[in-house]
Amino acid sequence: MHYKISEIKKQFKLKSVGETSLTVYGICGLSDNLSDHLAFIKEKKYCEEASQSNIPAFVVNESSIVSGKTNLITSDPEYVISEIASLFSPTQLSQTTMIAPNASIDESAKIEDCVTIGANVVIGKDVCIRKGSKVFPNSVIMDRCVIGENCIIYPNCTLREDTILGNECILQPGVSLGGDGFGYLTRDQSHLKIPQLGHVILEDRVEVGANSTIDRARFSETRIGEGTKIDNLVMMAHNVTTGKDCLIVSQVGVSGSTSLGNRVTLAGQVGTVGHVSVADDVTVLGKGGITKSIDEAGTYGGMPIKPVKIWLKAIAKLYKGIK
Repeated sequence: MHYKISEIKKQFKLKSVGETSLTVYGICGLSDNLSDHLAFIKEKKYCEEASQSNIPAFVVNESSIVSGKTNLITSDPEYVISEIASLFSPTQLSQTTMIAPNASIDESAKIEDCVTIGANVVIGKDVCIRKGSKVFPNSVIMDRCVIGENCIIYPNCTLREDTILGNECILQPGVSLGGDGFGYLTRDQSHLKIPQLGHVILEDRVEVGANSTIDRARFSETRIGEGTKIDNLVMMAHNVTTGKDCLIVSQVGVSGSTSLGNRVTLAGQVGTVGHVSVADDVTVLGKGGITKSIDEAGTYGGMPIKPVKIWLKAIAKLYKGIK
């Protein structure tokens, strides 16, 4: 897999300085220092190191031209290099047929055009998989699930009954959607399981990281908003809802019936109690504990959380005089 710089320039409508006839075979970082590859820098302070490297070509902005190298010029080098990287995506799993012969597909399932289904996939009754989606090996899609267009479901995912995915969703390996919420009634020192009758909905362009879990609702729905990205090893409990474009980082636990607004960021290992709400445009720093609703946009930290300036002052006072 290789491309001439001139081809990349044309496809992504970039300006250039230097020789564009050279060929690159991949993308690398500046520290990788690989010949025959394309890299990027976005700050002038890295120009000297880039100039001395073995890397022949860089994506740069107007203020960070690298002398002696081929430069592809854009206002946002990191964004453009991410787009260019898609040209070099390697083969993930080759198979000779669109639907593997040992996939188990119920006769009532509706599989639209250009759908790929891998080995040992199980698809239940009245499932609908829309055009262009891919289901990789060993995944299980239970009854009445709906998968939108151009979704990717990587190996070993489980979609319990009635789960709904919008268009262009991505499930990394081992994702579990629609498992029962953790609901029990305690009587006479024993625990009676509460039936979980709802389902899970992912809106368009949601991505869920490896081995993350999103539980079905007790009665209605657990809903993840459009464009939200969930990292690995995240737990979203029953009846949770998120707004659009949230970022939920690794090892976050969101308790039942919590509501997140639009563009909420929960950094690593943030936890919430149940039945709280978080306003739009809130960021909670790593290991933060949300013990009550957050009504105003801003950045918060600590356990229990406080506005970040208050939290930092408290930490500074706590450690004052300690070496």
